Amino acid sequence: MAAMIMMKRNARIALMVLLTAGLWLALKPTIGNRRLTFLPVRWSEYVDFMDFWFNLGAFGLLGITAWLAFGTKEKILSRAFVMVGIITLLNVLLELVQTSIPGRAVDMADLWAGLLGCVIGIASGLVSQRLMNGRHPNNAVPQVLFLDQTGRLGGAELMLLDIASARAADSEVILFHDGEFRAALESAGVKTRVFRLGDEASAVDRQAGLSRALRCVPGLVDLMLRIARAARSFDVVYANTAKALIIGGPAAKLAGCPLVFHLHDIVADGHFSALNRRLLIFCANTFANAVIANSEATKAAFISSGGRAERCVVIPNGFLIPEVRSTAADIESRRSSLGIPPDAWIVLMAGRLAHWKGQHVLLEALQAMPDAHAVLLGDALFTDEDREYARRLHVQAAVPALAGRVHFAGFQSETLPFFDMADVVVHASVFPEPFGRVIVEGMLACKPVIASRAGGAAEILQHEHTGLLVEPGNARELADVMMRLKNDPKLAADLAQNAQRTAHDTYALHAVQAKIEAVIRETACCENEQAPVAETTAQIRQAA
Repeated sequence: MAAMIMMKRNARIALMVLLTAGLWLALKPTIGNRRLTFLPVRWSEYVDFMDFWFNLGAFGLLGITAWLAFGTKEKILSRAFVMVGIITLLNVLLELVQTSIPGRAVDMADLWAGLLGCVIGIASGLVSQRLMNGRHPNNAVPQVLFLDQTGRLGGAELMLLDIASARAADSEVILFHDGEFRAALESAGVKTRVFRLGDEASAVDRQAGLSRALRCVPGLVDLMLRIARAARSFDVVYANTAKALIIGGPAAKLAGCPLVFHLHDIVADGHFSALNRRLLIFCANTFANAVIANSEATKAAFISSGGRAERCVVIPNGFLIPEVRSTAADIESRRSSLGIPPDAWIVLMAGRLAHWKGQHVLLEALQAMPDAHAVLLGDALFTDEDREYARRLHVQAAVPALAGRVHFAGFQSETLPFFDMADVVVHASVFPEPFGRVIVEGMLACKPVIASRAGGAAEILQHEHTGLLVEPGNARELADVMMRLKNDPKLAADLAQNAQRTAHDTYALHAVQAKIEAVIRETACCENEQAPVAETTAQIRQAA
């Protein structure tokens, strides 16, 4: 398939050369009834005498090159008619323009030669394409270039780690920053390179305005060109974040590569500025052949912001289900290292320290539960705003009502013992969460989970069956629900067991990987077609 992409790119270059040469020749004045004055007189007169056959051959060459450059394996007749119509229209316009050139007039023979040559050329291009497809079967494993903007291990990166690890022999990952993510990929056998994004561009976050965005343009263009050169060796480009799409979309187009965009964010106020929303949707509609949304809420926000529904399919995050959980010794070691008393009732909240994640809501609710301890697993990963929020959380945790009961565990590469030692897992986002990875991790750990009733979280949990849902930002309701679970161990155990069974059935990694691989293969198969997802969505959902 990489050979097919290379063929299309070379054909487009050849097409530009042919059009330039053809225009020059068609509009060149005649001298003594000779157009090809650079040839000897006898040869030039012979070419002019064979004008019909010369035009037939020229338009045949133009037709075959045009088909190899822009042909399709689907809707063949409609694409062929469009190409014939465009080329014939250009031929008619040229004949009309030629009437203003001394010694030239409209020649109907030239028009018929152009039409016939174009049809023969496009038919020949179709045959050539079929022959090449026979030598490069579509069931070959496509080579994928994955793009991600960060070197840190967030939820989107953990998902990419699982996807890339499963196809390490046929893929490569380019990161825009170095960090523990690169080390994790390389440990999994995935070839990884870092194309560092400049400081100006790195400072542009989801809430950035126009002036900040414009200052980073030179650095972005340089990075796009580097990615485009790298992408020429691959069949598909896979952008795993919004910034990876904005940079990788034009790069994939330059390289002649189809692109899959994995959308892990809700495109709405609170998550993106108005400018960044418009830019993301424009790039998705312009460059992405397929969009994978991690929840129905994510898909709905994408469509309501202007994203094309026919390109979008929902595939939830997948999880490698551990065969062995933490030992009692591991759990006791974690408790001891955090300074948690052996008999304490533990609330775990895992995830990036950011205001929209709602750690402050949990701490406020915890004040109504004097015997409970909270573990905040995660760190301020990306922005100065996150780091300032983390500082405020430490101040909040130091008030007399919470002193000694809030434990900041920081970033941990091994999270299993933290989930296993918890009595309840809380997800308290104040804005709709795109998916809610930590919710599923809590379910797999057979823990009761409390989550905000918004976004992807409300799709994962069934209230009163696999978990409990509360209003976002409502600390009083969160405190009441936590107290309910603390005082009713049977309810907590029933919710946890139901949740674990559901998570095993729905979010097993191998099933999710199969659905994502189906999108990758369909995108590679369709090459530069713009709507591969619409035809395979039903098959993907059946695989779920």
